Amino acid sequence: MPPRIPTTAVSSIFNLTSLLQSLPATTRSQALTKCSACLFSTTAPLEAKRTRKRKVRKHVDPYRLAQARQRKSANLARQKVLQAERELSLGDPVRSRPTPFVNSLQANAPISTMKESYLNYFLKADDVQKSLEYSKWLTEPLPETNPIVGAEARLAEKIKEHAASYGNASKALLAIASLENASSKDRTRINIQRCIEEFGRHNTEEDLAPGLQSKQNVRKESEDADAIAVTVPKRIGADTGSPEVQIAILTAKINVLANNLHKKDKSNKRRLRMMVHKRQKLMAYLRRQDRGGPRWQNIVEKLGLNDAMWKGEISL
Repeated sequence: MPPRIPTTAVSSIFNLTSLLQSLPATTRSQALTKCSACLFSTTAPLEAKRTRKRKVRKHVDPYRLAQARQRKSANLARQKVLQAERELSLGDPVRSRPTPFVNSLQANAPISTMKESYLNYFLKADDVQKSLEYSKWLTEPLPETNPIVGAEARLAEKIKEHAASYGNASKALLAIASLENASSKDRTRINIQRCIEEFGRHNTEEDLAPGLQSKQNVRKESEDADAIAVTVPKRIGADTGSPEVQIAILTAKINVLANNLHKKDKSNKRRLRMMVHKRQKLMAYLRRQDRGGPRWQNIVEKLGLNDAMWKGEISL
């Protein structure tokens, strides 16, 4: 048989529990605090959570919530439509609107859109004609110093042969120098020359009103003398540095490159991005300086430029 527990031990246990139950709540909570040795969790945090005040949820009308969502979706759809209309009104930031001058700058444009004076290899029609006449004079047969019987007939035959060979040579030379056999690189070079002649200030100053005069350096001969403005020297040669000429040249290059750009051609895409941003800076500068004057209107109408090319941020 198991040993019997003495009655004294049982009475002491019962006396301990009854003593703990008879203690007040504050003492009992202090007695049941977390022990640092055994990390025993008590019921005090649970009681604190129960005693917290619960937040009362506000009543939400499902019909009003549905109406608010419907209004939001309608506003977002309207914003998309307005954004698309604004982008459409601004135009394409890369390609120009089709104009006669822009169409003639394309790589596949017919030669009839260009002047006949444009030739390949940096040649000019007058220089080619002079060279042909000089070569004909050099190769033309001369009469003999001591004529013999039948010399005149032989001379006439030689002259006919020379004229036929000269005609064939001149046709061959003009065909070689013609733009019909030119590459896209040669066409681009010719288009650059056309832009310089079309928008250069050495030609447009006669038709368009002069721009605003910039402030020149002022010098004084003495303290009491009046200020004398330094005169601007006249331009020598063709104008290649004005902003309208640079804008026209960049537009010609951008249109050709954008039409022939492939999806994976990253180097040319970077080159296109750089030219577009450079043109944007030049257009903003010209509009700021000319203030929407005749020079600005001239390039906008002839080159088919859009507001998206100089307004805001351009991302390709």
